[in-house]
Amino acid sequence: MATTQAPSTLFEEIASLFASDPRPEKILNFHPSTESVQRASELLELNRQGRLGDDQRQELDQFEQVELLMRLVKARIRAKQLPNESS
Repeated sequence: MATTQAPSTLFEEIASLFASDPRPEKILNFHPSTESVQRASELLELNRQGRLGDDQRQELDQFEQVELLMRLVKARIRAKQLPNESS
């Protein structure tokens, strides 16, 4: 039976960001909390040491997925803004 992994704190931060109906600038200026950055650093260090457990691997995977999502969203926002800037 598969267990459901609780969302990482970063997933929670992103959910709160998008639930707030943000303007594009707010999304572009978003940065993860210090807590999320520290946790990601801990997980990356455990991974480098080869000491990452299955739950920690899933958590690190979530961080990577959220990072990719935010890069894609920010890139699309910037692409939409380019034509407006040259007007």
